[in-house]
Order: sequence, then structure tokens, then C-alpha cells
Amino acid sequence: MASRGTLVGRHAERERLGYALGQARLGSGSLVLLSGEAGVGKTRLAEELAEGSGALVLSGRASQGAVAPYGPIVASLRSYLRVHPDGLADCGPLRPHLALILPELGDPAPVSDRDTLFEAVHGAFACLAREGHLVLLLDDLQWSDDATLELLPALAERLSRLPVLLIASYRSDGLPRDHMLRRLRHELRRSGRLDELALAPLTPSETTELLAQIFNDTPAPSLANAIHDRTQGLPFFIEELARALLATNAVTGGRQGLVLTEGGQVPVPDTIRDAVLMSTSELSPEARTAAEAAAVAGDAFDLDLVAEVASATGLAELIERELITEDGPGQGAFRHALARDALYADVPWLQRRALHRRLAEALEHGGGKSMQVATHWLGASEESRARNALLRAADESRAVHAHRDAARAGRQALELWPDGDEQERRLEALESHAKSAELCGELSEAARAWREICTIRADLDTHEQLAVAQRRLAAVYDLRGDRESASAARRTAANAYAAAGSPAEAAVEHLAIAGYLGNSADHSAAIELAQAAGAEAGGAKRLDLRARALGLEGVARTRGGDFEGGLQTVQAGLALALEHGLTPVAAELYQRLGTVFYYSADYRRAEHTLDTALDLCRAVDAPGTELACVTCMIYVLRECGEWSQATAMGREVIAAGTDGWLAEGLIGAINGFQGKLSSARRLLSSSLAVSSQMSHFSMIIDSTAGLAWIAAAEGDDDEAAKLCRSLLARWERSEDHHYAVRGLRWAAGFFARSRDLEGAHACAAALTQIASGTGHADALAALAYAIGEMALADGDATSAAEQLSRAVELHRGLEIPYERAEIELRAGVALAAAGERELALERLSDAYRGARKLGARPLAAEAAREVAALGESIVHRLGRRAAADEAGAGLSRRELEIVRLVAVGRTNRGIAQALFLSPRTVDMHVRNLLRKLDCRSRTEAAHRAGELGLLM
Repeated sequence: MASRGTLVGRHAERERLGYALGQARLGSGSLVLLSGEAGVGKTRLAEELAEGSGALVLSGRASQGAVAPYGPIVASLRSYLRVHPDGLADCGPLRPHLALILPELGDPAPVSDRDTLFEAVHGAFACLAREGHLVLLLDDLQWSDDATLELLPALAERLSRLPVLLIASYRSDGLPRDHMLRRLRHELRRSGRLDELALAPLTPSETTELLAQIFNDTPAPSLANAIHDRTQGLPFFIEELARALLATNAVTGGRQGLVLTEGGQVPVPDTIRDAVLMSTSELSPEARTAAEAAAVAGDAFDLDLVAEVASATGLAELIERELITEDGPGQGAFRHALARDALYADVPWLQRRALHRRLAEALEHGGGKSMQVATHWLGASEESRARNALLRAADESRAVHAHRDAARAGRQALELWPDGDEQERRLEALESHAKSAELCGELSEAARAWREICTIRADLDTHEQLAVAQRRLAAVYDLRGDRESASAARRTAANAYAAAGSPAEAAVEHLAIAGYLGNSADHSAAIELAQAAGAEAGGAKRLDLRARALGLEGVARTRGGDFEGGLQTVQAGLALALEHGLTPVAAELYQRLGTVFYYSADYRRAEHTLDTALDLCRAVDAPGTELACVTCMIYVLRECGEWSQATAMGREVIAAGTDGWLAEGLIGAINGFQGKLSSARRLLSSSLAVSSQMSHFSMIIDSTAGLAWIAAAEGDDDEAAKLCRSLLARWERSEDHHYAVRGLRWAAGFFARSRDLEGAHACAAALTQIASGTGHADALAALAYAIGEMALADGDATSAAEQLSRAVELHRGLEIPYERAEIELRAGVALAAAGERELALERLSDAYRGARKLGARPLAAEAAREVAALGESIVHRLGRRAAADEAGAGLSRRELEIVRLVAVGRTNRGIAQALFLSPRTVDMHVRNLLRKLDCRSRTEAAHRAGELGLLM
């Protein structure tokens, strides 16, 4: 019999794992992923480390096709409880939650959730690590249940405060693109906790060393090279092949060491399967039968169960020959999953089916896990019984919040369902499956299930149930950002509710659709539908829905240009809600009222109204309305120039992970105005992608305008023009009278300065339509600006100065400081062209001070340059800071010196020596200039400084 010997090679890998183990001993644990192709020695390396660690070692493995939720975690804890039945008696107050997956701990908690269960698992490992460090080995995670893989990132964060080293190994070859392990690695990387060790095959010299251990003799170079070539250095393949050669007496001594007998005529096995089968060729009939039964049972199995369908004597021989090992009391496992795969493939099909059937019956009789039972019924081709077991497995997974595993089991069960069979039961299964798919984020799968439910409900002519299903389908579409499909589903739901005699529920759906239409700038249709919803609500005597309908109608009127009518309509809804004590509805109506004010460019009243709305939201716990208030407030604060507060609120929304794309677009524009072009482009592009998918008109317009501004700032006029035309085309398909004003104004100026008068005229025509329809000051100012820019492009400086000065005056009553500064700058340029030097300098000075106050460095620098172009001293007119802005994009004199040295490749130490500064001071200046230039690296800063002409 070949000897297992010591571990060959892996010196660097052992050192890395040893370091992680040392850190765990000191109380700073971690999760290490151990990857590599099948047979490369992952398990052996982890076990070798654990055996010499002096730690409490727990292990659990996943089995192919039959893993219950949290299976490897449960197996590891259960292995400890078999030896120490009361070992988790003192694991804290969350023990009842842990009992959900470990029933032997007692009565489970009647109510739980996933986060609490995760914390309970952490508490169990913390309990076991009280007396010393703990090593936890989780193997074959490529077959793991999803619940375990969702748990590991949360566990990794907590391990950093425990003396626990968790080694999680998996096969990296053949891993599907959508495997949860890829998501696990992404989560760990995002949190900065990805520590992965990838094992490579053995080298030729290491293969020779391993063969010498197995043969207990030195192989000849010819034999070692042949085996290395055949096995590609995979340790398991090397071992099995060597065992096969020993078992068949295929090697003999030669002058240079062991060689194949008869001059190498005995064939070397081509595959691992061949090697395994050769090494087991001399098993007794009883052992052969037991090996086949064990292979059908799985990688890990219950010894008594296999003995029941085979024989204990045969199992004993397999253990003696080390084909299988005892894996805890009453548990067995193959020495390697590849050995099991080879034996399983060799079992004749009819015999395999019979063994699967016997194992399924035994497991059902003994109360085995439903997923394991289902796997065997599938192997036995008993689809009906497999389907029933899969449905039970899905229920078991849902009970422990393992919804991804529940969705997988449910999907398998539904795929086995005969057409037209047990329709009511199928509907129940579909609904459970759809809910699990929603909860684990598999929205396409959830939508597919709800669509089938809707089809069946429509055929059964059950209006109320059809309406509920269509509403659920619409909610899934909403989560996917598919507003068009959501709208269609809600229309069907509304019709079904109306047919079922539920006008109030129909009104709810119509209000939701009206909201979609409003966001898409289809305001006439939104008004019509809101009025229909109001009528339905009135018929149902639902004052809350009536008030909400008035709010939606009022906002749609305002967005369509009827500011006064919109204001009165929203105020009527708010009065109705306040009169009848409908506080949550009042909170929503205050938010609507704030929207009306900011669409009217009355930003201070909008801010005050939204403050009231937020107070009400927090008082009645209305998170959805609160989020709408916050995003509206960010927009208002941005327009009012309160950028620090807007950015802080926006970052909180992004961190919360709900509708962060709205905040991304708003913050992105602020970053652009501040000169942080890289981050601005990233945020605006992300916002535009989502808002386009959701047909959210205002953010499409806002993000498109912001990206056009950035493209122009970077000198990419073609891209800027393309984006401006996209903005104009989007507006032409809408009924908007507010949100596009700023973008159209800037686009008109950009086109005029680019000598694209056709584009400028198109933007001016759009602004004329908006201004004539509303008569509002911001639209009139934007139109005057557009006319002025076109006049300036035509060489009519007098008319340009007149129109741009008029735009400035119109803006004096509006609290939109950034736009005012932009218009003041262009008015100054026009006045200078018209010979009005002092007035020009006054306008440019106002523009500079306004931009400087906001922190809009590019605009401030441009204003300073225009002052300098008039022959005026920037220092005298604007101050020393303005001179620095104009000369160096906001960089100080010292920072300019340093960026020039950075550009020629000097290190911080070299710069310090050249400028007689300390390296620490240089480091501070480099960080500051990176921030000011909005760059992430020294190379990028050097490139950006060159673009700005700072390296001269």
C-alpha cells in the first residue's frame, strides 16, 4: 500500500496560510479563499495546516447536488456537537435563532430574519473560540448552497475581531459565470477583505518527489516525466496513477530507478477516471458493491445508510484501502471527490437508478433532508416524487431565509411539472417561488413566475386574484426599472380591480401609472389619469386617495407650465389631508407642494416646504415619501448654491443603496461645476444609464446637460454637441416647461460659440415655446441669454450686451447663483465687445465672486481670465486668490512648482531635495494638487496639468 507521506512543495502557500494563522492566534482572524482546479491539493494543504495548528479544528464540506441551506456551516458545527453535545449551551441569547439550522439546540425562535441568523452563526464561532484559536475548513464550495456563500462576506467582517481562521476552498476550473462564488469574491474585494490563494499544479521536480514518497523508491526520470506529462502535475492524479501502477505491479527497478515493466509496454492511464478504476480493480465483490453504493450516495454520506443498501464488510474494506475515510461519527466521505466521480460514472445505468431509488426511500423513511431526497429521486428518474421533495426543500430553505436556495429548488420543481396537472397547487408553488426569487434579487425569474400566474388567473376568470398578481408583477418590473412593462401590468390590474368591484384599488394603480407618466414628462396623460383616479377614489369614499390624486394632478399641471393651476390643485389636496388628519398623506402632499415650488424656480419656499414634509415623514415613518423629499431637497440645495449640504445628503442616499442614481446625477453636476471632472463624469454617466432605463425625464435631461458641459470643459466639442442635440431631441418629445431650461440655455450658448447657429436657433426656439407658455422669469432669462449668444456670434455686440444684461436682471429675483454667475460672465464678455469696459469689468467681477463663493473653480478662473484679457490687473480688481486661480486652475505657487516636477518624473523625496522641503510637506502638497485637479494618480495629474497649460 502506498504511503500518504508529507506534503510536497507549497512552501510559499504554507507561509501565507501560516501568517494568517498567526494573526488569528493574536485575535485578528480572517477568511482565506483557497482555489485551484480539481485534484490540485487544496484540501490536503488546508488539512496539513490545521493538523499542526494546535487549534480547535472544525470542518464541513459541500456535496454535489444535495446541499441543504448553510450545509457546510451546519456540518462543521455538528461535528463539534457530536463530541461536545453541550458545547453551544452558552452561545448567547441568539441560540434559538441558531436552532433554526441546528434543531438539536432546542426550540427554534418563532420569528427570525436573515441578519439575526447570520449574527447567531457568528456568536457560535465566537463561543467556540473563547478558550483558544479556531480553524474552520469549508471544502468544495463550488457545490455549496447559496445561503452559505451569502453568509461568508458578513462572517469575514466579524472574523477580524476573533481568533478564527476560516479557509474556504473551491474548484476554480469550470466555474459558471453566474456562480455565487464570483459574487462572494466581488463582495470580499469591495470590502477590502479578499484574500485568495490559488494553487498551481506541481512542477516536474515536485512530481518526482511525490512519486518517490508513494513508491517508497526513486522513479527513473523517464517514468517521472511520463507521469508528469500525463497528469499535468495534479497531485491527486499523480497519486491515483501511482497507486494504479502499484496495484497492477506495473513498475519495477531499473538502473536509474523505478521504470514501467517490460520496457514500458504497460499503458499509463490517460485520465483520472482510468487511474481510479485501475487502483480499485482488485476490490472484493462486497467492497465493489459498497463502493458503487457509496458513489451513488454522494461525496459524503451516512455510513449506516450505505451499509443498508450494500454491506458493512464492504465499507470496512474501502476504509482499510483508504478509498473512503470516516468523516466523524457515522459519517463517511471519499478521499477525493474525483474518486467518487470516477466510480459513479462506472456504475451501470440501471443499477445506478436502482441504488438512487433505494437511497431515496431510506432517506425519506429516516427523515433525511428533502434536497438530498430530491437528488436521489431525480437519479432514479422518479420525477413526480422528486418534484414533491423539491417543493419541501424549497419550504425548508424559506424557513431559514435561504431564499436563493429556495428559488433554485422551486424552479427545479416547476420544470418537472406536467402540463395542466394540479393547477391550484402549481399556482401556490409559483407564488412561493416568485416571492423567494424577489427576496434574493432574481427579478427576471420572479417576473417570469408572476407572468405565468397572471396567465393562469386570467384563464380562470378570477378578477381579484388576477389584479393582485398583476400588481405584484408590476412591483417586480419597478424593481427592475422597467416602467413601460410596469405601467402595462398596472393597467391590467386596474381593469381587473374595477371588474371585481374594487374602485379604490383601481385608483391606487391609476395613481402609480400617473406617476410614471409624470416622470416621463407626459403631463397631459398624467393629469387625465390622476383625475380618473380621483373620481374612482371619490366613488369609493377614500379621501386619502382623493387627496393623493389632487397632488399628482397638481404636479403634472405645474410641470406642463400651468404653475398657478398646479399650485392651487396641490394646495386643495393638502387641505383635504390636513382637515381629515391624514398625516402620511399630508407628508406626501407637502413633498408635492415642494415640487411645485421648485418647478416654479421658487427654491426658498421649496426648501421650507420640503423641511415640513421631512418632519412629517419622520413622525409617521414614511420612508418612501422621505426619500422623495430628500432627493427633491438635494436638487433645491444644488440650485440654491448650498453644495456642501447637497453633497452630504446625496452621499447618504447613495450609501443607503436606494435610488442612489438620483443623488449620483445631482452630485455629479456639482462636482463638474467644481472642476472635479473625472468623478463628475462617472456619477453622471451612471445616473444617465439608470434614468434612461426608467424613462425618468428630469434626470435624463439633468445628466445629459452635465455630461455635455464636462465634454466641452475637456475640449471634446463633438461629444458636447452630440449630447446637446440629444437633450434637445428628448425635450421635443416631452411636455416639459421647466427642467430642460438650464440645459437648453447652456446648449444655445455652446452652439453659438461653436458657430453652429442652426443648433443655437433650435435651442432658442425651444426656450421661446417654454417662455411663451409660462412667462416665468427663468425661462425668459434663458431665452434672452440664447438670443444674446447668437447676436454675439453674429458680431452684433450691442444687441448681445443688451440681451445678456436683460438675462442678468431677470435672474436677480431668482436664487440660482451658479446660473447667474454663468450669465454674468457672458454679459461681461458681450459688454466688453460692445466697448463698455467698466460695465464689463463689473459684470465679470460679480461672476468671479459668485463662482468663488460657490467653489466653482473653473468658472471663477474663466472670469479672472476675461478680466485679464481687458488689460486689468487681476490682483487689483479681484485679489491675489483670483490671480492664482487664473494662473494655475486654483493651484498655489508651491503646488505649481511641485506639479511641474511631478510631470518630469521626480519622486516626493527628489522634489523635497530640489525645493528644500521635507518629504512630508511635499506629500501634503501632492495630495492637495491631486484633489484640486480631480486626479487619482501622479501620472493623471501630470497629464491634466499639461492640458491646462500649467507646465510652461
